Amino acid sequence: MAFTTFASQRGRRAAMSALSGLPALLLSLPLLAQQPQPQSFPSKPIRLIVPFQAGGGNDLLARIISQKFLEKWGQPVIVDNKPGAGGNLGADFVAKAPPDGHTLLLGTNSLAINPSVFAKMPFDTQRDFAPVAMIATTPFYVVVNNKLPVENIAGLIAYAKANPGKLSYATPGIGTPHHLGAELFKSVTGTYLVHIPYRGSIPALTDVIGGQVDVMWATVNVALPMVSSGKVRGLALAEPKRTAALKDVPVVAETLPGYEVNAWYGIFAPAGTPAPVVQQLSQELQQIFRQPEIQARLLPLGYEIATENAERTREILARDLEKWRKVVKAAGIRPE
Repeated sequence: MAFTTFASQRGRRAAMSALSGLPALLLSLPLLAQQPQPQSFPSKPIRLIVPFQAGGGNDLLARIISQKFLEKWGQPVIVDNKPGAGGNLGADFVAKAPPDGHTLLLGTNSLAINPSVFAKMPFDTQRDFAPVAMIATTPFYVVVNNKLPVENIAGLIAYAKANPGKLSYATPGIGTPHHLGAELFKSVTGTYLVHIPYRGSIPALTDVIGGQVDVMWATVNVALPMVSSGKVRGLALAEPKRTAALKDVPVVAETLPGYEVNAWYGIFAPAGTPAPVVQQLSQELQQIFRQPEIQARLLPLGYEIATENAERTREILARDLEKWRKVVKAAGIRPE
């Protein structure tokens, strides 16, 4: 009987002890409910900003991403062209978007060039973006009109040195990679060529074909049809080594070691986008552009697949910001 009484008392004390903790637990429940719960990504349509006019090579890459993301996640991707200010208008839109991964920028190396050629930037390239992935590059092809008596890069250098100030080069505008690529060439060779800017690559190349201008650094997708048809003479690609698609075409670096100019394409999110979302996007983009069917589609058009993760993309951006800052300064280009 004594044992029963003792056990009953012990049970009552245990029950009272347990009940005494209930008020604190009940008070904490609303706080727990208010804590943000993890959400799967993407939770709504993704908006992919292309900061240039519709219809170019940027749109092709954007459509590939749109299709593959829809297949993977079942969420539509809205490709939105926002041209203006050399790509700054669209980039600024993304820089100021909510950092949740649902607004992305298809960026080019204008992100690395513009801070040196624009007097006032609406954003900070390194501070306001979270690099996601590098996906591809387009090599530049150094081409000359058929009247110019040069067959290779060494010949071009020799001719320019023998005829200082008599050669001209065409570009689609001041501060473009085409322009800075030629200025880098002038700097490392000690030559002088006169810059003739145009409003776009097609009119620039048209005048090279016609003989009004001597030389052009043109993206390979624009230049290759003209080289293949014999309308211009191709000298070399501005790459560090020969490409898989054009392995018989020499590169400038064979004559000028270390010389490299290309147009790169990468995906960027607003700064502050959660690291798991950036990682998820980065892994998916790299997988997409490593697919044989995607490579087979892009290589004939002059693209080189160049997938890189978020950290490596950040490093490339930082490297090119410094590289083009030096070229702009050496060329005496005044920020506008």
